[in-house]
Amino acid sequence: MNLTMLDNIFWAAGFVGHAALVIVLLVRRRWREFPIFTCLIGYEALVTITLFFISRHGSRDNYATAYYISVVGDFVFQLALIFEIARVVLRPTGTWVRDARTSFLLAGAIGAVIALALCLTVKPLMPSVLSIWEIRGDLFTALLACELFMAMLYASNRLGLEWRNHVMGLAQGLTVWAFGAVASDLAHIVFGWGREFVILDRLLMVLYLGALVYWIVTFWLPERSRAPVSEEMHEYLVALHRRVQYDLDRVTGSRKSS
Repeated sequence: MNLTMLDNIFWAAGFVGHAALVIVLLVRRRWREFPIFTCLIGYEALVTITLFFISRHGSRDNYATAYYISVVGDFVFQLALIFEIARVVLRPTGTWVRDARTSFLLAGAIGAVIALALCLTVKPLMPSVLSIWEIRGDLFTALLACELFMAMLYASNRLGLEWRNHVMGLAQGLTVWAFGAVASDLAHIVFGWGREFVILDRLLMVLYLGALVYWIVTFWLPERSRAPVSEEMHEYLVALHRRVQYDLDRVTGSRKSS
């Protein structure tokens, strides 16, 4: 494959950005709260360097095979990451807030159906079947990320749940990149793949590199002190404590009677 100097710069910047973010997540111990995100970034670093060497020393078929395999893994990781963000936001005590879970799952299900229907309806002007499904998969995950981010925002705001710095930074970077990906995918779907769209893809890469830098800074900095728990959340925690205590008393009483 013939790569320009700018392409090589993007390859190098992508690998350095992913590697730096992995180091930050490990050193600052953010991987404990965001294990899927940490694995995703490590996976992207590995994919970046692997595809680069294949592009230099392998054939075009070797590169295409490795690329489409990596696309499948990336698709799975992105779906898992969306629900990891939801877990952190909507499970502040380690247990799903019931109303938040209901609102999120309902909005998420509706959003997933709409995104899937839209992706299956569109017919991209792409040269191969694999390219068509790649665009559809990218569009689906990008739309789903945007829709579920809005669903989490609605559920958390309605219940007064606090978005802490790290999860907010992760969601913000992901959503900004997702909106850019949606715009890029829609352009490819409508107009196909022309030489002029290489510029659009490079702009999307710049946007993603910006998200990497933003995540590196966000996860390196400590979180601010948490604000006081909202009244509704306080009532939920009290009720949960009473329920656990009641169940514990029943279990203890049954053991004594036997």
